[in-house]
Amino acid sequence: MPTPMPTPIILDVDTGYDDAVAMLIAAGHPEIELLGVTTVAGNAPLDVTTDNTLRTLDAAGYTNIPVIAGAHRPLVRELGGSTDAQSQHFRFSKKRAATPGYAVDWLVEMIMASDGEIVLVPLAPLTNIALALYKEPAIVEKVKKVVLMGGAVHGGNMTPTAEFNIWIDPEAARIVWQAGWPITMVGLDVTSRALIPPDDVAQVKALATDRARITGELLDFCVQREVVGWGKPGVQIFDACAVAAVVDPGMLTTHHCFVDVETTGTLTAGMTVCDLEGLTEKPANCHVGLDIDYSRFFRVMMEGLEG
Repeated sequence: MPTPMPTPIILDVDTGYDDAVAMLIAAGHPEIELLGVTTVAGNAPLDVTTDNTLRTLDAAGYTNIPVIAGAHRPLVRELGGSTDAQSQHFRFSKKRAATPGYAVDWLVEMIMASDGEIVLVPLAPLTNIALALYKEPAIVEKVKKVVLMGGAVHGGNMTPTAEFNIWIDPEAARIVWQAGWPITMVGLDVTSRALIPPDDVAQVKALATDRARITGELLDFCVQREVVGWGKPGVQIFDACAVAAVVDPGMLTTHHCFVDVETTGTLTAGMTVCDLEGLTEKPANCHVGLDIDYSRFFRVMMEGLEG
């Protein structure tokens, strides 16, 4: 039986610790071909997210994967909401500068030149993706699917109703959801059920690869902050869940329904409104993640880090 071809993906990131772990899993997993990484302002200003992306990939030996900088601010709002933990420069060694050019142009060129098999995996505010849709609406027909980390059915982590990535640029997110392409939403309802306990962090650190070593350092930081500091049973590596779901979609429990993004609410801007009961009678446009099989998630994570 022939070995299946790896899935070609493009990551769009605002690299803090969880983007970095997701990138290393994607770069190392035998079932993924990481074509390139575009960066956007979000967790930190664009220069920091781009620098952290380069440092993460370069320290793990992936200097051949292009990194292209994109939007430095949301479509209509000021950049805000960065946290100290996520906005620091990494200390990993960097060997190169970003690939010349603009991420939006690169996305359009790569997608339009493809055979329709690229999976787009945004792990950040959706500014770059919305701008690419503005530049060339035909990318909708050329992308196999979009698997994004963002949103929530219930609650938020920036406001009581909004998750960070969507809250940063809700106008961009609404454009992405209205585009008409297949979307899988890996939001807080999923990531909160994939907490990595310290025992599993120890398994990662026992692996011999550079990407596992770097991931171990990032996870150690998260354990000190979230487990020791906050008393959580494990660390929440949000973005890794979306990458893992590309490899093994069956790890997610999803509901196919209509989703829209609130852009004008005084208290609800950035809310992903998920019509689970079909009350709007609008056609479904998103597979909304409701749960995740942690054992399958961790298996994919280990596969990507051990190689």
